[in-house]
Amino acid sequence: MFAPAPSVAADLLLLPSALLDALSDPVLVIGPDARLERLNRAALRRLALEPGTALADLRPVLGDRLHARLHAALVGDMPLPPAPGDASTLVALGQGRWALVLPAVAGSGVRELATDPVDEVMALRDQLERLAHEHLHWFESVPVGLVLFDATGLVLQSNARLAQLVGEVPVDLGEAGMLLRGLLGWGEGVLDGLQPGDGSWRVCQLQEPAGLSGCWLRARVCCSGLRQGVRRYLGLIEDCSAEHQRDQAEQMLEDLRGIVESSPVGIASLRGFRVVHSNRRFERMLQVPAGEALGADIRRLLRAGTGEAADTAYDEDGPIGAALSDGGLHETEIEVRGDDGLAHWHALSIRRIGPPGEAPQAIAVLSEITRLKTQQVELEHLALERERMALALGQQADRTRAVLDSVLVGIVTADERGRILWLNRSARRMFGGDLGDFLGRPLDIVATTQASHPFRRTVALFEALRDGEAVQFECQVQACDGRTFWIVGNAVATQGLDGRREMTFAMMDIDQRRQAEARIAEAQSSLQRIIEAAPMAIAVCDAATMTVQQLNRVAAGLCGVASPELAIGRTPGQLYAPQVAQRLHADFEAALAQPEGVTQREYVLSRDGAEQVWDARFLPLAHAGSRVDQLLMVATDVSAQRAAQKAELEAAIAQREMLVQEVHHRIKNNLQGVAGLMQQAANRRPEVRPLIAEVVGQVQAIAQVYGLQVGNTGLLAVRSVVEAIAQSVQRTFGHPIELQLDQHEGAPAWVLPEAESIPIALTLNELFTNAVKHSASTEVPVHCRLALQADAVEIVIRNAGRLHEGFRIDHRPATVSGLGLVRALLPRRQASLTMDAADGWVRATVRLGPPVVRDGAGAAAAARQSSAPSSAPSPSTSPATHASARQEHGV
Repeated sequence: MFAPAPSVAADLLLLPSALLDALSDPVLVIGPDARLERLNRAALRRLALEPGTALADLRPVLGDRLHARLHAALVGDMPLPPAPGDASTLVALGQGRWALVLPAVAGSGVRELATDPVDEVMALRDQLERLAHEHLHWFESVPVGLVLFDATGLVLQSNARLAQLVGEVPVDLGEAGMLLRGLLGWGEGVLDGLQPGDGSWRVCQLQEPAGLSGCWLRARVCCSGLRQGVRRYLGLIEDCSAEHQRDQAEQMLEDLRGIVESSPVGIASLRGFRVVHSNRRFERMLQVPAGEALGADIRRLLRAGTGEAADTAYDEDGPIGAALSDGGLHETEIEVRGDDGLAHWHALSIRRIGPPGEAPQAIAVLSEITRLKTQQVELEHLALERERMALALGQQADRTRAVLDSVLVGIVTADERGRILWLNRSARRMFGGDLGDFLGRPLDIVATTQASHPFRRTVALFEALRDGEAVQFECQVQACDGRTFWIVGNAVATQGLDGRREMTFAMMDIDQRRQAEARIAEAQSSLQRIIEAAPMAIAVCDAATMTVQQLNRVAAGLCGVASPELAIGRTPGQLYAPQVAQRLHADFEAALAQPEGVTQREYVLSRDGAEQVWDARFLPLAHAGSRVDQLLMVATDVSAQRAAQKAELEAAIAQREMLVQEVHHRIKNNLQGVAGLMQQAANRRPEVRPLIAEVVGQVQAIAQVYGLQVGNTGLLAVRSVVEAIAQSVQRTFGHPIELQLDQHEGAPAWVLPEAESIPIALTLNELFTNAVKHSASTEVPVHCRLALQADAVEIVIRNAGRLHEGFRIDHRPATVSGLGLVRALLPRRQASLTMDAADGWVRATVRLGPPVVRDGAGAAAAARQSSAPSSAPSPSTSPATHASARQEHGV
C-alpha cells in the first residue's frame, strides 16, 4: 500500500483534479514510459503540451538542464542537483513516476510562463496543504474500508480499516487475494460498465471471508474519474455481519411462522391465561373468528367453544391454573360443536415453558381426535354386536347340526388331541355305533393298522393346517361291526364356538367305486396287452394339447424313444423333427375337423439310414353327444408297396426322358437342315441374302437351345446358353467374341426355365449379331461379360462403335428383326435392356431376375420332389393314381 509522499505536491497528486487545477503552479506527471501522463489546468493554459507527449519533445519547453534532470531520474540515475536560480521541484511518486512542479516566475527557463504574486502562491500552497491533510484524515477516519485504484490494477491509496477487513492490501490488485478481487469485481470485466460522472455504483453480494465465521462483507465500487485516459475507481467495503444475522433471524422467524400456520394442530402461546399468539388452526378448532383469539382469556375461549359455562375446570384454581403454577401438564378432551352441526373432539394439552410468576408462559396445543372417538364408539357397538352374534351362532350351531344329521356325507368333529366331539348320523352308520359310543374317544378307534392312517395323524394335521385350510385324504375304515371299506374325504381346520380349534372331517363311502375302478383297471390291462401285441403302431393323443397319452412299443420305436413311458405326456414337437412335427400337427387339426370319418396320411421317416413309408389313419374318439377328447392314430409300414410303385414310376420316367431327348435331338437336326436350305436359297438369291442370313441366325440360336437340351435332364444353365449363342454367332460371321465370367460370392447356379430359354436365346443372338454388324473394326473383338449376381443375372455386350444422336431403346418399334425383335421377345417381368455409348464403345446390358431365371439347386429339388411318390395322398386317392399324375407332370 502506498504511503502519502512527504511533500505537499505528492499529496496533491492523490487528490481530485479540481484541487490540482486550483494550483497556479504548472504540475507535470511523467510516467515510467517517459511520456506525459497528467498535467493540471495551469500547465495546460501556460504550456503548449498535451497528455501523451514524449520526454524528448519536452526539451524545448523545459530547457536542457531541467530535461537532463528529469531524464536522469527516469532512467534510475541520481537526479542532478538543481541549477542556481532553478525553483522547479522534482518529486518521486513511486512505480517509476515523477512529478515536476514549475514555478510561475519569470526567468525560470520555461517559455511563456507568467509571473504571479508571491503572496498568492504561498496562500494557494497553504490552502492546498490543508486540503490534502483533511483529505488524508477523512480517508483514514471513515468506519468503512476505502481503496483508490485505477484500471491497470494499481492501488493508489487505501485506509487501515480496509486492511482490518480483508488483510494486507498489495500495490497491484493482480497480487491481491480472491476475497478482495471478488469484492471489487477486479478481473471480471464488470467495472467496464461504470462511467465517470454517471453516479452508478457496482454493489457486490455479501461474502464471508475464509477463517472469519460469522463475518460478512459487502462492497460498492464507482468510477471516480479519468486521469490521462486511465479510469480511477473508488471502492467502499463495509462489515454487514449484524445486518446479515438480522436478516437470517427474520427469515427463520418467518419460516417458523409458516410451519406453525401450516401445522395440522392448533397452537397458541399463553402468558398467564392470556393468548399472546395463535395460528389460524387453533381459532378454527374453537370456532373463533380470525384475530379474536389474540389477547383473549383461554378459559373464556374454551367455555365458548364447548358451551360449558359452569365447568370448574376453567376456574382460577382449576387444573389449568394448577398446570401454570406448578409447571405440570394439563391434558383433557373437549367437544366442540361446529358450524355444520357436527361434534368435533379435540385433545387439549397445556404445558408451562417459562419460570413461575404472576404471568407464566405456556403452550396450548389442540389436536383433532374426532376419528379416534368415532372409532371408539364403533368398537363399543362392535362388542355389543359380538355378544349378539355369539348368541346367534349358538342357535345356528344347533340348526347346523340338525342339518348335518340329514346329509348323506359323514361329518366328524375332533379336538386338538384327536378326540371325537360330535359326529352326525351318516358317520355313526359308517362307524357302526351310536353317538355315546364315540364321544370323547380318539378317532383312531375306527382306523386300520396302517401307521400313516389319517385318523392317527390328527395332532400333526392340527399343527400343519391353519384355520380354513383343508387337506384331502383317502383311506380304509375298520367299523365297530367288523366291516372294512374305503372312504374319501376332507379334513378342515376350524374354530369352535368357544374359540378353541377343531378339526372337521367330511367322509364319503367309495367302496363300490373302488371295486368298479378295479374292474376298469383289469379291462384296461387286457386292452393294453392287445395293443402291445399288435404289429402296427398305435397311439392315443389328447385332442386339446396333442400330448401322447398311450402308445405301444412299435409307436415308441417310431418316436425314437427306448420305451413307451418316455413318450407319455410329450407333444409331437418334442418327439419329432420340426418339419415332421409341423405336418403331424396340421394332420391332427384336419382329423379333428372331420370327427365322423377316418383321415388317412402317408409319412416318410428315416430309420437306421433307410427311409420307411408309413400309412397312418386318424380316428377322433368321443362319447355319444360330447366333444372329441382323444385322437387314435394307427400306422402301418407300407415301405415295400411304395418301393414297388416307385420302381415302376422311375421306369416310366426314364422312358419318357429318353423319348424327350430323342425329340430334342431330331428338332435340332431338322432346324440345322432348315438353316442349310435357307443358306442355299440365300446364295441363289443375293437380293434377299441379308434377310435370310438374319433368319438363319435365329434358327441357329433355336437349334443351339435344343442342342443343349440333348443329354441334359435338368434346366439349361444361363452360362451354357450364353456360350452356345456366342460360339454360333462367331462361326456364322467369323468375328471374334471374347467371353468373361464374373461369379459373385453367394450367387446361385442360375438356370433358364423351358418357356424362357428360346426367347432369351433369340434376344442374345440379335444383340451379338448387331454388335458384330455395327462394329467399327473387324479386328477388334466383341466383348461379353456374364455377371452371376446374388439376386440377378447381368449380360453386358460391348462393341467398338457409336450410337446416332438422340438414340433411345424405348423408341424402337416392335418388329421381326433387330432391336425391335429384342424388345418383342424380352420378358415383361424382371427383364430389362439398356444401351449406351461412351469412349468409342457401344454397350448393351441385359438384366434378368427371378422368375425369368431360377436358382438351379432349388429347381432341381423341386423337380426331384415332383418326381418322388406323394407322401400325403388323400384317403380316397390310390398310389396308382398318384403315379399317373406324376407322369403327366413330366417327373
